[in-house]
Amino acid sequence: MESAVSRDGTRVGWERSGAGPGLVVMHGGGRAAKHYRALAEALADRFTVLLVDRRGRGMTGPIRPGDGVQAELEDLSAVMEATGVRDVFGHSGGAATALQLAPRLPVRRLALYEPPVGAPFPRWWVPKFEAALANDRPVLAMVLLAQGLQMGAPQWLPPAVLEAPIRPFVRGELRREMAQLLATMPHELELLKPLLDHPERVAEVRCPTLLMGGAKSPRYLLDALGFLERTIPGARRVTFPDVGHNAPDIQAPKVVAGELAKFFAG
Repeated sequence: MESAVSRDGTRVGWERSGAGPGLVVMHGGGRAAKHYRALAEALADRFTVLLVDRRGRGMTGPIRPGDGVQAELEDLSAVMEATGVRDVFGHSGGAATALQLAPRLPVRRLALYEPPVGAPFPRWWVPKFEAALANDRPVLAMVLLAQGLQMGAPQWLPPAVLEAPIRPFVRGELRREMAQLLATMPHELELLKPLLDHPERVAEVRCPTLLMGGAKSPRYLLDALGFLERTIPGARRVTFPDVGHNAPDIQAPKVVAGELAKFFAG
């Protein structure tokens, strides 16, 4: 584990593994660096992988009032300055954040897995999600998140019906960690807002860019990849069959690692 200090004094931590050229991994919303260890392991024989905890998670300091894209920029800048690494991979919300940072930092190559930018983004669930968190019901919040983002939870069942059989199994440390990670989601949505309002800004990305997605992902994410492919100059797109949005961290980290290795070694 290593760390650097961001401009506002926040300590930014990461796990380092492997040997070879460096690669920064920016995790998705509701996730943390440790959830990408299988991806890092699959890359470790060819790359030095830095699994960075973004603000509010694990090894990195808390999200402060007023933190926004600038704070994320300063955090990634601190990591890049401390390590000399200039290649970046982002997943989901981490990919959307990386899209905003890449034109303002010396990013050499950028790989993105399904940033939700450039297609209508479902937001009906957000008020209910925030109410569930406020009422200390993290399992209900998780169900609302999964339904809202179309990540496998049946849309036609009431959220409380889906919550009931799961709740008894989410206790102690597991419950505490779930609540902590879910509590970062409102901030994640705030970080996303500039690109939701002005998706055309992704055209400012000038470094070589790889776009990745799963054939079984929700339609809006695949539409977003189509928009990014048309808008980012020279972007290349790869679609993985038989997987969805969580291929980098859960479903197929080795498959994603293989494509990352080809891109970043090229």
